[in-house]
Amino acid sequence: MDIKNYEKILDSIPETGIYVVREDNHEILYFNRRIQEMEPMVRRGMTCDGLWVHSCANCPLLTMGDKEENRAVSYNSPVGKAVDLVAKKIMWEDEIPAVLVTVAPHMDEVSPVYRKILRVNLTRNNFEIVKPAAEDWFADEEQYTFSQWLERFTKGDIIHPDDTDRFLSFTHPDYLKSALLTGRKMMFCSYRRRSPDGFRWNLMEVVPDSAYTDREQVILLYMKDVQDMLKESLELDEASVRLQEVTRTLGEQNLGVYAIDLNEGKVSLIREAGYSQEGWASQTLMWDVVLSSRLVSQIHAENREKFSEQFSIEGLRRARDEGLNKTDMLCRWKDGEDYRYVAVIAYFGRNQGTRGHAVLALQDVDKRVRQEQALSQRDVQMAAILKSRFGVMTTVYLDSDRCERFWLTENAETQHAVSGRYTRYYERALENVVYPEDAEGFRKVMDPGHLREMAQCTQDYAEELCQYRMNRPQVQWLEQHVTYIRRGEQVLINILGRDITKEKLQEEARLKDAQEQAGIIGSLSSMFFATYYADLEKGNFRSVSQLGEVEKILGKETDYMTALRIYAETFVHPEDRADYLHIMSARNLSQVLGQDQPFVTFAYRKNPGHMGAGQEGWIRATAVMAQADSSGKAKGVVYAAQDVTKSKRKEMREQRAIQAACEAANHANASKSEFLSRMSHDIRTPMNGIMGMTKIAADHVEDHEKVRDCLGKITASGSSLLSLVNEILDMSELEAGNVDLVADEFRISDLIQELAASLQPQIEEKGMKLVIPPVEVEHEEVIGDRGRISQAFLNILGNSIKFTPQGGHLGLTAIERETKKYGCCFYDFIFEDDGIGMTEEFLPHIYEPFSRAEDSRVSRIEGTGLGMTIAQNIVHMMGGSIKVASTLGKGTRVTVTLLLKLRKYTGKNSETAPETGENAADARFRGRRILLVEDNIINQEIAMEIIGSTGASVECASNGKEGLERFETRPEGYFDLVFMDIQMPVMNGYEAARAIRKLPRGDALSVPIVALSANAYAEDVAASREAGMNAHMTKPLEIASLAAMMSRWMKPED
Repeated sequence: MDIKNYEKILDSIPETGIYVVREDNHEILYFNRRIQEMEPMVRRGMTCDGLWVHSCANCPLLTMGDKEENRAVSYNSPVGKAVDLVAKKIMWEDEIPAVLVTVAPHMDEVSPVYRKILRVNLTRNNFEIVKPAAEDWFADEEQYTFSQWLERFTKGDIIHPDDTDRFLSFTHPDYLKSALLTGRKMMFCSYRRRSPDGFRWNLMEVVPDSAYTDREQVILLYMKDVQDMLKESLELDEASVRLQEVTRTLGEQNLGVYAIDLNEGKVSLIREAGYSQEGWASQTLMWDVVLSSRLVSQIHAENREKFSEQFSIEGLRRARDEGLNKTDMLCRWKDGEDYRYVAVIAYFGRNQGTRGHAVLALQDVDKRVRQEQALSQRDVQMAAILKSRFGVMTTVYLDSDRCERFWLTENAETQHAVSGRYTRYYERALENVVYPEDAEGFRKVMDPGHLREMAQCTQDYAEELCQYRMNRPQVQWLEQHVTYIRRGEQVLINILGRDITKEKLQEEARLKDAQEQAGIIGSLSSMFFATYYADLEKGNFRSVSQLGEVEKILGKETDYMTALRIYAETFVHPEDRADYLHIMSARNLSQVLGQDQPFVTFAYRKNPGHMGAGQEGWIRATAVMAQADSSGKAKGVVYAAQDVTKSKRKEMREQRAIQAACEAANHANASKSEFLSRMSHDIRTPMNGIMGMTKIAADHVEDHEKVRDCLGKITASGSSLLSLVNEILDMSELEAGNVDLVADEFRISDLIQELAASLQPQIEEKGMKLVIPPVEVEHEEVIGDRGRISQAFLNILGNSIKFTPQGGHLGLTAIERETKKYGCCFYDFIFEDDGIGMTEEFLPHIYEPFSRAEDSRVSRIEGTGLGMTIAQNIVHMMGGSIKVASTLGKGTRVTVTLLLKLRKYTGKNSETAPETGENAADARFRGRRILLVEDNIINQEIAMEIIGSTGASVECASNGKEGLERFETRPEGYFDLVFMDIQMPVMNGYEAARAIRKLPRGDALSVPIVALSANAYAEDVAASREAGMNAHMTKPLEIASLAAMMSRWMKPED
């Protein structure tokens, strides 16, 4: 057979590892798949002692000598359990002396019946634990001899007193050595061992180890619990003896014991609590009758059906025939109004003579079951606690002064463990680990004597907590959570540890914040005459600082609402008292204060009884959130009170002034107010041009060129003003309904061509291109109000020209949609441009009177904002519609739909007018420098001419940003005065004034800034003041008022 086939066969052998090593140096020559699974690092050419160093102590190669075959058991194998090792000498490849080693599971590893296994060397008096019991240690700090282990084992009250002498005699090393020298292969000793439920029978088996020799007597010592086995073996064949033994072993806590003849179905009573036994011997009862009449009714309804089926005569026979030795069930038994847990157990005979009989017992196990349920629930809770909080657990065994420490994974499973004496661990921790200042607290909870005291007094469950710092340079906090759980006569002590450094640091940070808050509150006393801290959850408060007068009234009162009412009744004006109590109430503050609104203020008048005659004082109360609950609402506030009488009086004076101005303005008609507020700037601007240019022309009558230039500018300003006035009049007539439509006959193509012709100069001036496709409509001759249609279309096209940059494109298209009855037809007139466009937010307001988009490019273009309003009114009067679509930065499309009668005609109209005025001034400010910030060229020229006549020199800026840059780049103190227009592109006057005041230079706050505005309302003056300007002047400018303003803010040169 091919060698590969042999290797496949060896690889397929389950659970058995096979390898071959050289006899002289133990170099690995071969290994099968199982060996590679046990040790993935194995390679040919390695030595086995270098690979499995921990397994060499029991290696059969060490004791093989001249023998052809040797055996051993290894308890430190790579697979983690005991294995049988067999070594046999062979010739490898017919020329190399070698040893073939097989590794198979030890036969005792297959059976889990042994609770503990020791490997004992009687010659050397030492031992090692092969299989630990649940309560034993995996490792030990100290190495005990076998004799010392026996002594500790018997002195711990673990062995029943009646069995101690026999146990010690059997396990004495001298007895075992002498018995083994006689050739005995197995020895036994039975004894009773203490358990949580009392003493239970155990069996110790002693057999020679595979490495046993007369010189090196090595044995295996097996221990197992045989209580249940003995209990079953005590059933005897004779019925009377069997029943007597069952009665004795089941104890006195049985509710009933019955002997059942499975062949005839009869029953005999042995014990039945609560029922008389008289009459049972004189009559024969059938088991099913007793079951249904006496027992089933006592069983809980949830268990009744299963109980009846399992323990009926047929159910018992079926269980016996299946070869069962017993059948049992846990159910609830009625006990008055409650139910108790009862174990129902039926035992069957073991041999042919007794298989026809059964003994059924009802045993009260209520206390044990409920304890197990409670412990199970506690185990679940403990597992959850371990999983969520702790990283290490130490279990302490007081009887042996042993402790074992486990490191816990995220799943609350143990990762690895170390063990040792608890007293030594405690002393070492106290000496080296615990910070000296925390030693007393550590000693109080963790001392071994204290643990014993707590264990003795624990009835069911107890716990203690210990927190301490570690004695090292870097701060580290640990917490030990000690739990005591009683289980029978034993108390389990577990110490759960975790690192709480992060929590402690957070706690220190919170304490520091609290101290800082207290410091802040204390420092507020310099600003406020009274400060308090109020706990809204508890409803109390404490004083930080307060006036002596208030302290006398409040006394030692600590209830917040009571103190608030006393204070209000004494110091708050009666008319303000109710509002004060409501706003500052704990209920209102806890509802109102939060992250979005962290403070509340209320200004109230002082009680007249605490003021002089005719005087009125004001206090501002402020409640600031100091602490918040989990939902973000206030649970603690700082209350501060400040006397604001002076500022309040000043505020009231300003309010009265503003109110007077508002009342004066309200005397006018609402429509006039709207008109004036919207039109003031656009009317005053051309008026200023007219009056200023008139004055300049009058002063230069001999200069014909200059006069001609002034007259041209006057004409332009007059035309602009006339256009504004005409639009206002048209709007007024339209809104009043005083416009009558006329029926003109005209051609649509003629109307469009005339529109284009009238606007051509403006279009050419901006270098635009107007595209009008040929008018191709079926019905070109129509009847309608040609003048009003032209007016609406001119307004729309005029807006396109205004708001389209140089070189832009315009378009006008006429489309006939459909013909209606009675000789009417719908036409669409589509106006398009690629101008600046509008935002979606502004589109809904496009038809509102005086509306203009908030855009720096729009604000510099003259106009009333009435064009689209007039166009819409005209179109609606004609029964048409108007729609606007626009995209910011791309352009606008306006579609006008009109219903016109079919016929023929054309027409048109237009007109203009001017206005003038004058003033004078002297030259007194020679050498002074003035910065003029104005975007309108004509207004710049007028202002420079008027200001220049005073002797001052003027520098101009065309917008707020340019003015700011001009001021910032000049030396400090360069400008003596700044005249600032308000409505300007890029940066308006308010923004520019604020920016100048914030500059880091000496004259930024001192230089006078005077607003120049076409708006002269009280709110405009207030806005100028708020922006940091010193005064406010309205356009058009006059020499007298301008000179007076300059004299007020600049000292004239001598």
